[in-house]
Amino acid sequence: MDTKLADLRLKPGLLAELRQLGFETTTVMVHLSNAQCLRIPGMAGRDWRKIAAAMGREPFINRNRPIATAAILL
Repeated sequence: MDTKLADLRLKPGLLAELRQLGFETTTVMVHLSNAQCLRIPGMAGRDWRKIAAAMGREPFINRNRPIATAAILL
């Protein structure tokens, strides 16, 4: 779980922002909630999924809503 953020191939802008905030590894970010992580400028999409996986978390927590399918919409 001690994955370096540079090894995750994040976007350069996000990596610079995380380093400026003092985060070098995913272990240092474990105390942050998902919402706090997603409020970091530049954190979204593919980069968030990579970081969440490295921290051992599910990237999306509120997926209780049913997903509309084409069969339901017809």
